[in-house]
Amino acid sequence: MTRIRTFIAVDTSPEVRRRAATLQDKLRQSEVKASWTHPENMHLTLQFLGDVDDPLIPEICQRVASATAPFAPFLVEFSKAGAFPAVDRPRTVWIGVDRGTQELVDLQLAIQESLVEMRFPRERRTYRPHLTIARVRESGRRQAKLSELLAHYRDFKAESCDIPEVLIMASNLDRIGPTYQVMGRAPLEG
Repeated sequence: MTRIRTFIAVDTSPEVRRRAATLQDKLRQSEVKASWTHPENMHLTLQFLGDVDDPLIPEICQRVASATAPFAPFLVEFSKAGAFPAVDRPRTVWIGVDRGTQELVDLQLAIQESLVEMRFPRERRTYRPHLTIARVRESGRRQAKLSELLAHYRDFKAESCDIPEVLIMASNLDRIGPTYQVMGRAPLEG
């Protein structure tokens, strides 16, 4: 049986990706060793499902569509640069969400609850919408320089975009990085 690495996400606009790439260029000046997210792969993950048996994908798509149907399209505004676990110890570098945060949290919760019956676990941590732009692979002097740059760009504005649908995505990992494929679309119809 084929297994597909699966996640649920919302897409961003070309303008948001362009602005995020601009911030990446500024942060690369730190010369920190990191995996920088390719702009075409930038999205907001709502739930990561992991490796899923291929025959389950249609039911996942149906459940996500049912969960998202009551939601109306909404605007998301991306702003503020930061990092997990903290700016002074960056491991995951992100751009935050300003406007649209509550809508994304509500959407993520509805999707999560729709998939619990399929034995997908609830997230233990509170969902914090963010656009991942890099994963840091080192500590030390260059990581400290990245922290300084993140502090400098903490008020970064990365445009806004409409969210009209949720995507059910496949992730294929290879030597050059992940590639994503849309397996299903769940429109926001409310």
